[in-house]
Amino acid sequence: MNEGVVNMAEGRIPEDIKQYRPGPCTEIKLINGHYYVYMYQSLRLPSGKWGKKTGKSIGTIIPGTGFIPNRNYHLFTGEESRDEITVLEYGQYALIETIAGDILSSLKKYFPDDRAFQIFTYACIFYANGFVHLDQVQRYFEQSWLSQEYKKIPFKMGKTALGNLLDDLGRRAKRVVEYENASILESSSSMAIDGHAIRSCSDENDLGEAGYKFQCLKEDQVNLLMGYDINTGMPLFARMFRGSCNDRATIADIAGLLELSGILFVVDRGFYSSKNLEIFSSNGNTYIVPVPSNTNIFKEAMKDIEYTDSFYYSSGKKHARIEYTSRKIGNTEYIHVFRDIDENEKCRFNFQHCMELRKTGYTQEKFDQVKDMFGVYVLQSNSEMSATEVFANYKKRWGIETFYQYLKNIGDFNNLMVQDYYKEQGLAFIMLITGQIHQKMISAVKKLHNNTISIHDILLMARCMKMERKGKNWNLRNARKHDLQMLKSIGFEPQLMVQESD
Repeated sequence: MNEGVVNMAEGRIPEDIKQYRPGPCTEIKLINGHYYVYMYQSLRLPSGKWGKKTGKSIGTIIPGTGFIPNRNYHLFTGEESRDEITVLEYGQYALIETIAGDILSSLKKYFPDDRAFQIFTYACIFYANGFVHLDQVQRYFEQSWLSQEYKKIPFKMGKTALGNLLDDLGRRAKRVVEYENASILESSSSMAIDGHAIRSCSDENDLGEAGYKFQCLKEDQVNLLMGYDINTGMPLFARMFRGSCNDRATIADIAGLLELSGILFVVDRGFYSSKNLEIFSSNGNTYIVPVPSNTNIFKEAMKDIEYTDSFYYSSGKKHARIEYTSRKIGNTEYIHVFRDIDENEKCRFNFQHCMELRKTGYTQEKFDQVKDMFGVYVLQSNSEMSATEVFANYKKRWGIETFYQYLKNIGDFNNLMVQDYYKEQGLAFIMLITGQIHQKMISAVKKLHNNTISIHDILLMARCMKMERKGKNWNLRNARKHDLQMLKSIGFEPQLMVQESD
């Protein structure tokens, strides 16, 4: 006999169990050998007949003992629960909701409202707390202000509901692709693409394989590939690939999936291949990519090198003297060789210092071989922009490395423990939305023009604030005047009191 769910209407509940039913509008269900009591309400079906809608479980029945109520029992009796949460985590969630509200608005353009809110809430929990495993998200949600704010939106945050969400995002990916294409269209059209290895920690993972970081991770890995706007810092798309898949093999898949037209691609040497250069040059696209040192193009560029021009490069507090030379190598392709003079001198000093300390591998012979290569960049491009512009745009690529540092060290997306292909692709999209929230927070904190205040500081200020319920009202608690003033300056004003919605 299949031991599934059997209700009273099917006559499978013993009489000695039925006698403990707590009252009308309740039903008993046998689930995996245990008797659970649920509320239900009558409703008229579209056919005109009457049916019933099952509500929440209000307790269990133990043979020989009786009915044991749970925390939902107050819903049946109409009383206020003694176990209900009356103090919620407010500040950090309300802050994120305010600063990143346009991300939620964008999601609602491409997903049904309940899905959009579910995706946004999932990403908010990640951003406020770091990576949270699937079976733990529900608890964070229940304790957050979002559970009150979105209580009328029909979505759930339990393990099963989120598993279904991730599966849908990975399996029914049309809405995801539409959202990502819109992000690309709204970008500055200057995009860095890079991969990031993540420890898998799952048996039988569809994508987990030993990769180039196996010695470091000591475990199979999956590779996250993301696109990143080098001018705005906004992540644009995300996909998961096999752990053994190298960067250059991913571009064809991305180009076949997304609408990439009129884009300046700024990528690292790991993407250098004739096939990728063709993709980077199609549909009005242009590219900037370092040339690998083992290629004939690199060797020819460095043969009897003479730097004919120079300029000063400035970015933030960094200033550098750059000397360079450029030449055309095809109908549209150029080679630009740059040398950062200051970096070259610093590297020479450090190498010679290591020689004085007699460190292994630091010899005069080795120094003579590499001294002229310190601070050298050999870049290939099909763009008509000047050498100065090529160098400046390539240096902006570092932003995606900084973003990956956030994912690894602050977001803590390290041991995913997801082994299903579709769910991993869905999780990549949630990570993308989390990254977009992060960029919105960066932009907001920059408005302070205060280098001593970080995003972490702002989140800590907001996290102190709670919402406490008294009667029908939720009241702001533990707010400091200084913090309120600081948060107001970035556009967030906490609500002092909110009436509970029915």
